[in-house]
Amino acid sequence: MKEYNYIYFDTADRNTRKRNPDGYYAICTEDLQKLENVLLVSYPLDYASPLIRFLFGLHHTNHINKYVKLPLKSLWFPYYFKPHFAVERPLCFVVSGTYLSVDYLRYLKKKYPDAKFVKIHRDLVELWKKRYPWYTDEVVKEIYDLSFSYDTGDAEKYGYIHFDEFESRPDVPQAPDYPLCDVYFAGAAKNRLPRLIEVYDRLTAAGLKCSYYITGAASDQRAPRDGIYYAADQMSYREMLYRTVNARCILEMNQLGAVGYTSRFLEAVLYNKRLITDNLSVRESKFYAPDRIQCFADVSDIDPEFVRSTAPVDYHYQGEFSPVHLIEKIGQALNDLEREENGRGK
Repeated sequence: MKEYNYIYFDTADRNTRKRNPDGYYAICTEDLQKLENVLLVSYPLDYASPLIRFLFGLHHTNHINKYVKLPLKSLWFPYYFKPHFAVERPLCFVVSGTYLSVDYLRYLKKKYPDAKFVKIHRDLVELWKKRYPWYTDEVVKEIYDLSFSYDTGDAEKYGYIHFDEFESRPDVPQAPDYPLCDVYFAGAAKNRLPRLIEVYDRLTAAGLKCSYYITGAASDQRAPRDGIYYAADQMSYREMLYRTVNARCILEMNQLGAVGYTSRFLEAVLYNKRLITDNLSVRESKFYAPDRIQCFADVSDIDPEFVRSTAPVDYHYQGEFSPVHLIEKIGQALNDLEREENGRGK
C-alpha cells in the first residue's frame, strides 16, 4: 500500500488569525498533530509572524476587495505553508477549509503535478455550492481526485465516499455543581429553530432544566425562554464541551435534509452522555442502544423519564471517531483509485 504525506487544509476557527486551540476545528483535528506524515494548515501563513499575517489579511480583506480587486494575490501562493516531513513520500492535499481560491488550487496542481487532491465535506454539499458558486462541477472535476461527504445521502447522490464525522477527545473536567442542566443544546438556528423551541417547551413542562446556546437566529424568530440564550457569536468549543459534558443529556437536532452524524452525536459517544436525537439513522450505528439514545420523529415521542435515569452510560468508545481514521480511509481510497486507473491502463 502506497503511503502519503498529507497537507491538511483545516477550516479556520472564526475571529482569529492564529490557530485557536480552543476552537472547534482545532479540537477536532488535535489527533492529527501527533502524526509525522500530516501537516495541519489552519489558514494561509499560519506559521508566520503577526505582522506578515496582518499584511496578508489586509491584502485579502473583503472590505477592500469588495470595491477594489487588489492585484498580485498570487505572490503569496508559495508561502501558504511550509512542508517539513521527516520522510519523503507522495503528497496528498486534503481540503476541508473554504479559504482556498480556485487559482491557488490550480497553482498547487501545477507545482505538484504528481500530488493527489481530496475534498472533505463536513456540511451538506448543496449548502457548499450555494456559498461558493465558483466551485462548479467542472472545477471540482478538474481539481479533485476524490471527494468525501459526512452525509450518507450526499455521498450516494453525488457519488462521493462517505466518512463518519470525526473529533479528537480532549479531557473535560466535571463541574463542581454538576449537573449544570438536564438537557443541553448548542448550535446554529439554521432551519430547525421552531422544532428546538418545541422540544424545549415539552421538556421544561415536564420539570426538566434545559439550556440552549443558539447562534444565527433571526430576531423576529426568537422565542424568549429563560433557558435559551441567543448569541451573536459562537462560544469557544472548549467551553461548549464543558457545558455539554456537564449536562445530564445532550439534544441533537439535525438540519433538514441531513442524515450524517453531527458533533452532538460524537460528543455523546466520546463522553458517555445520553442523547435525544431526531436523526433516526443512528439506530443503525453500533453505538445505539435505547437506554442511552432516544430517537424521535415527533416531539411528542420524547420521554422525559429518559433524561432522569441515573443508570450509568458507557458506549465502549475505542477511538473510532478520531481523525486519524479519516487519513487512513483517504489513503485506502487513493490506493483503490490507483489500482482502478492502472486496470484501465491510464
